[in-house]
Amino acid sequence: MSTLRFRPTRALAALATASLLLAACDGGGGPTDIASPLAVTTSGRLERGSTITLSVTSAGQPLAPGDYTLTVRPADAAQVVDNATVKLLRAGAVSITASAPKKVGTAELTVAAPPVVVFERVVAGNRDIWRVDLDGQNLTALTTDPGDDQDPTVAGSNVVFVSYRSGNGDLWSVPLAGGANTRLTTTPRDETTPALSADGQRLAYAYLESDVTKVYVAGANASNPQRAAPAFGFDGSIETYPSWAPSSTLAFVATANGTADIFEQVGNAAPSLLAGGNTAEVEPAFSPDGKTLAFVSNRTGSVEIFLLTISGGAVQQLTSGAGSKSQPAWTPDGRLVYLETAGGVTHLRWTDPATPAASTLIDTGTGTVGHPAVAAAP
Repeated sequence: MSTLRFRPTRALAALATASLLLAACDGGGGPTDIASPLAVTTSGRLERGSTITLSVTSAGQPLAPGDYTLTVRPADAAQVVDNATVKLLRAGAVSITASAPKKVGTAELTVAAPPVVVFERVVAGNRDIWRVDLDGQNLTALTTDPGDDQDPTVAGSNVVFVSYRSGNGDLWSVPLAGGANTRLTTTPRDETTPALSADGQRLAYAYLESDVTKVYVAGANASNPQRAAPAFGFDGSIETYPSWAPSSTLAFVATANGTADIFEQVGNAAPSLLAGGNTAEVEPAFSPDGKTLAFVSNRTGSVEIFLLTISGGAVQQLTSGAGSKSQPAWTPDGRLVYLETAGGVTHLRWTDPATPAASTLIDTGTGTVGHPAVAAAP
């Protein structure tokens, strides 16, 4: 009979290997982490310019930020702030990998480009139409004419605005990507406060008629204009600042009751009061789903933005604090861009109605800004 002999060192190595394999299989008290990956999850908006929060767990147990390191690929796609938060720097695919001793885990993200804000901006005394991404990138002039260009509205790839380059206020258009300016109206009186419908097929605006403005509706190129509500109000009552809901519903400001109120017109029906009283209710803006109307009022003493729930009529105050807030415009995903004026300085800001106390400044450089409109990222 032969005897199988083990050298002590080889025997110890074999036992150690067996121990490792058994521990890895049965979850025992040995070095099981060899086969135990980390789970990396994120919370927050996956949009360029946003800062997201990371959670890293091992076998369901959270790790402290100091227990792992983070790497990002591509390296310029995001910035690790403090191992628990990451700022997203560009749109597209981003990998965030957490590494701990004998453990690793990766979150694969798809980062969206932010919406585009179109607005008027006065630089060196000249008012033009500009665009900027919601995170302050890609600030670009869309018009450069010496005449005043203002009051932009946007739908899809089309921007309509008011220009005084020919003397009175006419409607013009320019592609959202930039390009040639096209004149839409040649009337002897002013057209102002244009509003494109969400599908880009209809245009509403205020037309100076008999020394007061009345709301007209037309094709997207201002063709076939007609009074929105020819039997509404009285000769001297003002109509202005229209806003389209996703359907054929139109909201606009009118003084038919003696004060500046907001009326709703559904199809060709007679307008009905949406928001009114002894104070001014102006600058209506329908949410993308048509369920909420943002508007501006001084009903609390200061000029603030309010939200009206169309079904039921409940009103809540959205903004507060120093300065005035005005000219709300919805992003396609339900955030609000608005104008803040404080200390003689104007800025564009945005907020999520779900967390209105938090607002974000939009960097538009120097110069006075106004009248934002928002389009989805190209």
